[in-house]
Amino acid sequence: MVEEDPLCPECGYELTGIRVLKDDETGEITIEFFCDEAGDDIFRFQIITGLTDEDIGKLTEIGKTIQKEMRIKLIERKSEEEALRDL
Repeated sequence: MVEEDPLCPECGYELTGIRVLKDDETGEITIEFFCDEAGDDIFRFQIITGLTDEDIGKLTEIGKTIQKEMRIKLIERKSEEEALRDL
């Protein structure tokens, strides 16, 4: 496996912003990625992991995996031209 940041599909730069969020009701962990490069394009999405702190606590054996269903949600996407037009 290679350590590499995901790329913004609008500008091609690495997605440098990462936020970790937790659902107030379910405790489900969401990871949000966004592009914060110098351009005016906008790209932001979330990976809803299906994991909770309880699931993470079950990780007691090295190498053991826990199977969960994740979801991916697009939050915002605009090309540089669209973003400038909307100003």
